[in-house]
Amino acid sequence: MNEPEKNDEIKASNRWKVVGYNMLALVGYTMICRFIDGGMFLDAFFIAVHFMASIVTSIVAKRWEWVLSAFLVLAIGFSSCVTLLDLGNMH
Repeated sequence: MNEPEKNDEIKASNRWKVVGYNMLALVGYTMICRFIDGGMFLDAFFIAVHFMASIVTSIVAKRWEWVLSAFLVLAIGFSSCVTLLDLGNMH
């Protein structure tokens, strides 16, 4: 394998790491909000901030993986808010 192919593989791996870390952050604060009274509203706030930060980062860094992360956060985050609304707190 020559050097340019190796660099392309490293870049592709780093792109998926960005998406993975964003999903890990989403899971983290969603789980914390799950066990807090009024957590749905706090979770919605975190999702909005996370979405906007990802969009701004995608513009500044000019990298498409941040756009993908932003829309995954929005889609998965919206569904988690709906789930928190339906289930309520399970204390």
